[in-house]
Amino acid sequence: MGTANYHTHCDLDDGAGRPREYVTRARELGFAAIGFSCHSPLPFPCDWVLSERSFAEYRSEIGRLKGEGSLPEVYLALEVDYLRGVWGPRAPEVASYGLDYCVGSVHFIDIPATGEHVAIDGSAEEFARCLAEGFGGDVRSMVREYYELVREMARHSTPDVIGHIDVIKKNNPGSRYFSEEEDWYRAELRETIETVAASGAILEVNTGGLARGRTDSVYPSPWILPECLRLDIPVQINSDAHRPEKLDFYFAEARALLREAGYRKQAMLIGGAWRAEEL
Repeated sequence: MGTANYHTHCDLDDGAGRPREYVTRARELGFAAIGFSCHSPLPFPCDWVLSERSFAEYRSEIGRLKGEGSLPEVYLALEVDYLRGVWGPRAPEVASYGLDYCVGSVHFIDIPATGEHVAIDGSAEEFARCLAEGFGGDVRSMVREYYELVREMARHSTPDVIGHIDVIKKNNPGSRYFSEEEDWYRAELRETIETVAASGAILEVNTGGLARGRTDSVYPSPWILPECLRLDIPVQINSDAHRPEKLDFYFAEARALLREAGYRKQAMLIGGAWRAEEL
């Protein structure tokens, strides 16, 4: 059974702790590998992503850690946002960065009237404003737009790993805006994972919402995991760690959820190649 984490952030974007602290913690935990995936620079101001200056430092620091050659294996990646017609995991600039892999995520929905990019997994206030100003309070339309963006990314700007696929639920505590039991919601997520299956991308089981007290389950919600297995979607467990001590948060439980769904292997980047390893 191998253990790794390919979705991590550090103090150069919106995380805490130097990259070396993450590697030290990963070594203590007996990880086979650790991948750094700070938020990529964006084509508009944003205070929780890498700046051009911090990106240069990031690449240099991860390069030094990779060069040391001791376990765990260290990989350089980015979490790249998909922005319709503007930016994404397969943007030419991203291809030029020399990454080992890429995590693709959707964090932003545009408000049509203004073109403003609003983070739907940020504060509850941001979510409510996006819903009111962008969708006239129609949560179904907003949720459908979110999942359509994820599907577009999977089809047209396919990353190696798709990040927190149902992060739209992050600001929906107690089913405040919608219920995951509703047929329309389940249809949206099912259509999305079918698109992921066709893309060949890895789907992460992300424990970050639990780690930060924003959700009561992993991303994606456990009810969809058997369907992911039926579609033969490769998965991997990541904690979306923003602190070194959260590097393996809820991993045992996530492994149990996957095994309960029927999974026996997860995708791991080992020796520079993606492999299916025992859970």
